[in-house]
Amino acid sequence: MRQGKFFAAIVYYLFTFTIGVLLTLFLPYILMSDGENLNIMRDSFKKGNYDDAMLLVGGYFDKRPVFQEEFKGGGGIVLFSAATLVFTDGKDENAVDEAKIHASYAGFVYGAKDSYSVFAKADNRTEMRVNVGDEVKSVKILDSDSDGDGVKDTIATLASHGFFFLEFDKDTYPSLNGLTFIDKDGNEFAKANLQLGFEEQFFTDVQDFIDEYNSDYKSAMLPSLHEKFLAKNENYTQSSLGVAKSSADAKAAVIVVAYFVTVYVVGDFLLGWRLIARFAGWFLYKVCKVKPKTRKRKNDAVFGTDYYCQVTLELDVTGADGFDGNVRISYTDSKGEELSFSLMKGEGYKATRRVKAGEYVNMWIDINKTEYATENLPETLIVEGYRKAFKIKILKREEKTR
Repeated sequence: MRQGKFFAAIVYYLFTFTIGVLLTLFLPYILMSDGENLNIMRDSFKKGNYDDAMLLVGGYFDKRPVFQEEFKGGGGIVLFSAATLVFTDGKDENAVDEAKIHASYAGFVYGAKDSYSVFAKADNRTEMRVNVGDEVKSVKILDSDSDGDGVKDTIATLASHGFFFLEFDKDTYPSLNGLTFIDKDGNEFAKANLQLGFEEQFFTDVQDFIDEYNSDYKSAMLPSLHEKFLAKNENYTQSSLGVAKSSADAKAAVIVVAYFVTVYVVGDFLLGWRLIARFAGWFLYKVCKVKPKTRKRKNDAVFGTDYYCQVTLELDVTGADGFDGNVRISYTDSKGEELSFSLMKGEGYKATRRVKAGEYVNMWIDINKTEYATENLPETLIVEGYRKAFKIKILKREEKTR
């Protein structure tokens, strides 16, 4: 019986700890791929910390917005002076040409999930109209195909997190004289009356880095140009995924710790060790000096509790085919001292001890609980009188009706 329980423990802990190790190794990456950076951006907009969202975009930017405005219909827009990586126009829309960086106004439309209606499977007229001098450019901002029919019908991050990214590079948009956002039905959702022409000091300060990077992105001069640029203004900063990674690591750590604690607690009770309950009893009664509640009994008036009783525990194993192991049953007294009975097969599963009168709690029995059950085993052992005998039945689990 002991060998069977030991083998079950090996299998249980080997399996659960293997899962735990895999969680430790891969959960941070799973959280990152599941959009931890998008969650941080969404929370940043709710708090009004717009520059925290820009930290996850990439490149350099000035933390002070050049334009920020709330929409009457809900949500708003924020733009920053930035120097960002160039996205290629090839077949792979997610490919990045790391050899090029450009000056741009970059930012977000935020908080517009419930107000800006952009989803339509057919005849979707969602767009952004950009005023560049006297010219109005129509920009398609739909980026996701929700039903796989090959037609973009929504904006993914707007649908999932309530915002989407905007970028206006200097070459394509030398000036910005207004933005108009059109919904799926062709109606105007919001208009931003801005006047921007890349005249901010940020663009002058970052130009040396842009020129060197675009000339040779492996140039040995880039580290010094990087430091020189950031030193020009305390509001200049470089984007980084470090914040999102730290958040993902912290969440993963909490989940992994909770997993291992759960594994141990379940294993402790499932496999019958009950070390947690025994430790709790020892701590309460031995360390904290908590006295267990006792019931007043008639015999207390006759005998009191300052005497000893001969206590006999006997097992009836006639209803447990194949049962041949030794059994240990233990309790704890009010002082946290353990009272145990060793019931040996060679002694007919019967043991007698001289025990001081009183109540004994925290019952624990060392049997394979997945295979066998007990009947008439008192949870609280009441020791009274001069002789006390308890007969406990051991039953096969399938024969146990309750």
